[in-house]
Amino acid sequence: MGRHSSDADRGGNEWTRAAASSGGPASGASRSDDDFGFEHREAGSGRRGGWLWAIVALVAVVALVTGVIIWQAGSGGCGDRTRVAVASDAAMTGPLREVARQASADSCYDYDVQTAAGADVPGLLTQGAAAPDLWVADSQVQARRVTTQVRRDLDLVAPSIASTPTVVAGENVPELGTWVEVMKLPDLRTGSPVDTSTGDAPIIGALAAVDAGELPEEKFTEAMTILAIQQNNARLTNDNEGTRLNLANTSGVPVVTTEQQYELFMRTHQGSKLTSTIPASGTVMLDYPLVNTASAARQQVADEAGAALVAALGTDSGRKALTDAGYRDADGNGVGEPVKELQLRDPSSVDKALRQWQVLGVPIRSLVVQDTSGSMETPAGGTTRAGLLIDASQTGLKLFPNNTMIGGWAFGVDKGGDGQDWLEMAPIRRLDARSGSGTHRDALSRAVEEGLSDLGGGTGLYDTTLAAFKKVQDTYDPNYSNSVIIMTDGQNEDPNSISLDELLAELKRLEDPARPVLVLTIGISDDADSDALKQIAEATGGTTYVAENAADIRTVFVDAIQARVAAAGR
Repeated sequence: MGRHSSDADRGGNEWTRAAASSGGPASGASRSDDDFGFEHREAGSGRRGGWLWAIVALVAVVALVTGVIIWQAGSGGCGDRTRVAVASDAAMTGPLREVARQASADSCYDYDVQTAAGADVPGLLTQGAAAPDLWVADSQVQARRVTTQVRRDLDLVAPSIASTPTVVAGENVPELGTWVEVMKLPDLRTGSPVDTSTGDAPIIGALAAVDAGELPEEKFTEAMTILAIQQNNARLTNDNEGTRLNLANTSGVPVVTTEQQYELFMRTHQGSKLTSTIPASGTVMLDYPLVNTASAARQQVADEAGAALVAALGTDSGRKALTDAGYRDADGNGVGEPVKELQLRDPSSVDKALRQWQVLGVPIRSLVVQDTSGSMETPAGGTTRAGLLIDASQTGLKLFPNNTMIGGWAFGVDKGGDGQDWLEMAPIRRLDARSGSGTHRDALSRAVEEGLSDLGGGTGLYDTTLAAFKKVQDTYDPNYSNSVIIMTDGQNEDPNSISLDELLAELKRLEDPARPVLVLTIGISDDADSDALKQIAEATGGTTYVAENAADIRTVFVDAIQARVAAAGR
């Protein structure tokens, strides 16, 4: 209203200046009432005065209306427009941007739609005020998993803006009865179940059979183990739907993808021999929910902007944009034949299965930190504690698959120089990476033996643990399960180090749901501070193991490694 009033005032002032220039009553000259004719005017002059004021009022109204029109034309009736950041699943970005342009024209929001890879979303959602306002996930299963991981409620603006069924594409894909058969297909390629819904679709499909009593639990675990080994041994460098479809097109291997991605691929690859199929038992639908992920201060803005975007998606042009991109509507209609959708009675069973996958299918990235204090020279089983640990380490090292990333530190009071209790013996690298004349696995084996052959000093446990945790977190790789393995036979003996309480508090402060780092602790002999090791492990969600005597050292270490790679590691 203030803006409208000022426009009217400007109109009045313009009229006043015009009157002054023509010698009218606003000229500013000093006149008496008689000069203006107020004492002696005739009847006709009164009528002229009435017309004059009518013209003044008309000009003021015109100025006011013109100001409103100019204001509305200049800003779309919004005043200040609001930018809305939208994170989108890669496959949805194109059509979503098209619809967002329409939504911007019909609202007061300017939508900035950017692709967000599944592995990057947890990090984006923990950026506080810089977090995206809205997120289009590829499924509610993924949306619930990520929001749980970053400890946020799942706030759905719309449970589904589109859908597409999961399919298996290839040149010679056999008829498939169930998703267990899919999981066992030779050379199958699929996305990461932790980050994509095309990756977890085979798992959900098989779980539906378990849910229905059609598949024993052990058969499900067996199939998932086969899938995990296969994916670990053949993970693509640029693992996305387009890359997998290109691989299928050139090599004939079967791939798990979506109907939408398959249809788009076939439009641009005329003559391709790829076909797509769905198991007879049914398939898993990706439902693309729109999620409010804004910071607390922008929750309402995100809700309103999300509602405007959903309204645009529901228009004829919005539906056309999605259909043209190969999507079905939220009910599964619009593209292709009707399909049977597989659903779970208990969606949380997916979380349990994916925890298994974290061990089976997600490669390990770990920093192994070994105690080289003087107490490791203590005799044990015909050798020393260090000797037994060398043997156990060499055995455990053989259990890791080639795609594992391992680094090694040795630690003891001032081991790395004055005031530093740790020393890097080998950087964190893939075990099959070239190193000198051999591989990193070979180099790491030598580093373990070298580190445990140079013993002495006290145990610098707390400073070393914190430094190792920071190292792994600072170099975090979202494609791996990141961890620290601490092995010691004693208790903290560095008088200048932080205390246990300070260590635990710092680990809690540094905890980042988007970059989880587990600390596994292994106590060697009864001399180890098992209570402190247990508290350290629990502070990060890790586990602790204790070798109560010399004979247990090898067994405990190997058990700890097997718990990381599970029985399917080799």
